[in-house]
Amino acid sequence: MKIRRMLHISFFALLSLVTVSLTAVAFFTSRSMLEEEIGRNLTRDAAMLMAQVDMLMFERMQNIHSWSQMDIMQEARVRDVDKRLSQFLTDVVIGYKGMYSKLFFVNIDQRIIAASSPELIGIVHYATANWVRAEVPNGDVFIEDLQLLSPYNDASLVIRAPVQDNYSSQYMGQFYGLFDMRQLFRLLDEASRSDSGERYIVLLDAEGRAIAASGNLRKPEFLLKTTFSNWKADKDQAFFIHSGEPVIASSVLVGRASSPNYLGYVQMGWSLLVFQSTHTAYAPIYKLLEIFIGIIFFTMLLAFWLSQWISGRIASPLLGLTKWVRGVRYFEKQTPPKLEGTLEIRELEKAFATMLQQLERSREQVIQASKLAVIGEMAAIMAHEVRTPLGILSTSVQMLQREPALSAEGHEMTRFILDESSRLKRLVTTMLECSRPRKPQMLFHNVHDIVLHTLELLARQANAKHLCIERQLQAKTPVIVCDAELLTQVFLNLLHNAIQLVANEGRVCIRSTSCNQHLSIEIADNGPGIAVADYHNIFEPFFTKREGGVGLGLTVTKQIMLAHQGNIFIKQSEWGGACFVLDLPLTQE
Repeated sequence: MKIRRMLHISFFALLSLVTVSLTAVAFFTSRSMLEEEIGRNLTRDAAMLMAQVDMLMFERMQNIHSWSQMDIMQEARVRDVDKRLSQFLTDVVIGYKGMYSKLFFVNIDQRIIAASSPELIGIVHYATANWVRAEVPNGDVFIEDLQLLSPYNDASLVIRAPVQDNYSSQYMGQFYGLFDMRQLFRLLDEASRSDSGERYIVLLDAEGRAIAASGNLRKPEFLLKTTFSNWKADKDQAFFIHSGEPVIASSVLVGRASSPNYLGYVQMGWSLLVFQSTHTAYAPIYKLLEIFIGIIFFTMLLAFWLSQWISGRIASPLLGLTKWVRGVRYFEKQTPPKLEGTLEIRELEKAFATMLQQLERSREQVIQASKLAVIGEMAAIMAHEVRTPLGILSTSVQMLQREPALSAEGHEMTRFILDESSRLKRLVTTMLECSRPRKPQMLFHNVHDIVLHTLELLARQANAKHLCIERQLQAKTPVIVCDAELLTQVFLNLLHNAIQLVANEGRVCIRSTSCNQHLSIEIADNGPGIAVADYHNIFEPFFTKREGGVGLGLTVTKQIMLAHQGNIFIKQSEWGGACFVLDLPLTQE
């Protein structure tokens, strides 16, 4: 699987898991909290509304009872001949502004003898069954069985109170008040309108019949029916959820309150339900869910773009690096690509570059080793074939020099033979050292001390040419793990070459710096320098441009640097001469 596809799948899987989980948790938690809040509000509103209904009914019953006890009711004994009672009832109806639709007095013969509406006088009125007997201060009031007919524009609650004759202990009739139920309907309608959506309100009597309801429930199939009688909460529940059937299809949140009996009176056993569709109640949560879904969709798009960008930042540099690595197989040397990516990608690019440099270095070492192997074979043959004749020749020449009859020319010729024999011995020795370098003895040494010691060894030669040797040893950590003798040989080779090539009163500078666990030493001069074309061959065996040179000194120097896991290369000095740069690690792996 490609990295890009893997990143896409990982991003989407992780993001989907997180966002869906958080959305689900947020949705259900918010819904639960909203449900709790709305349910408590419904229960609180039901209790407040029930208290208002209790107060309204208490006042109506108290009115009827109080009026039944007034002295003017005694006018009924003389059949209200002067119409004072009827006028009083008319004034009360007008004064209470629609609270009562009718007020009238019925004598013991069941005939209306005084009324707020003149057309009622003389009509026979028969009492219906008592529905509620309510206790009020100083007496009882009765509510007759409720009769409700659609469209409920003339619905009245019949309230009556017995009227006692002040001149005897007998009752002389009944005083009736027809409470206009539209007042109660109007109270429920106002409470059903809410900022949180439409509510349903129903008032139940002690038997569970719906005796009043808000406009959305004021229908024949509900009023005076026991449809809501079983809508009850479990114990200790402030609210409950119930099926909305047959009112609505969805479930409903229900708040229920029972009559607390206003001031301890009017114990009618009524209760009130306030409920709301869960679809309406949860509307803010569903709207929040839509916002969450929109955010998830936007987040998915952002994740897609982000995964594209991140995968590009990761995959594209890797593809470039792969292409470069493949190209290395066909070309010996390639410049590492400059990758723009994450830190890890850049580190990988550096690691590949370092690996290829080490491979190139190993290749050069193998080539160098093969060349040195040839030199070793030649050195072994020369050591065997040349050293013995040279020894015999040197001994013979030395004996010849002792001859007293030897001429001056003979002495000069014997000196030439000895010098050339010594040169040949040194050549053989150098070749043997180059082909079979000894194993370095690695210990901690101060490179500055080694440099200063080398300069002391070469001081006489430098002074003979009046050279200026500058010392800029500024490395902060000059102590490294190395072989002091081998490094001395390196500095001797390089400084000796510089002293030989620089003209009289010339300039040689040796400087040191340390950085990133490496020690760098430069040996620069203002001599004739080395051609750029020869940089690649300068460390090859037997390559030399100096008259009388063998071409093995720099080869030995290169071998010693490689044995120290370091490197040496050449560049032009700031004065136009040669500058050899030595790179040594502070520690050895």
